[in-house]
Amino acid sequence: MLPAQIEKPLSLIELQCEAVAAALASGEPQMLENASNALQQAALDFSGLMDRLGGAQQAGPELQARLKKLAGLLNIQRENLFRRSVMVESALNTLVPATRKSTYAAPAGRAGGYKAFSA
Repeated sequence: MLPAQIEKPLSLIELQCEAVAAALASGEPQMLENASNALQQAALDFSGLMDRLGGAQQAGPELQARLKKLAGLLNIQRENLFRRSVMVESALNTLVPATRKSTYAAPAGRAGGYKAFSA
């Protein structure tokens, strides 16, 4: 079992990670921003604590396993944020066609400039 000084902030990070997942699922931007900020602060606080204690390398396998699990959860959150970003961008492109970027279209006014080379 981890010491209380490590367990409490680590549990807080896990709770904040769950809050970010719930905020992503809800689609509420303010809720997501608040949860993300709280997760960031909890992670910074934990990082500072670990620096003061000599780093995670000196911790036992239990802490290392939980940190590895947290890293996996954060990676999943990052992927979910990316998916949400793509969905929002797609919806924006549908609602406001001027936001679309055409990847394969020639820049305006240049397509005719290549006719001279085709002769």
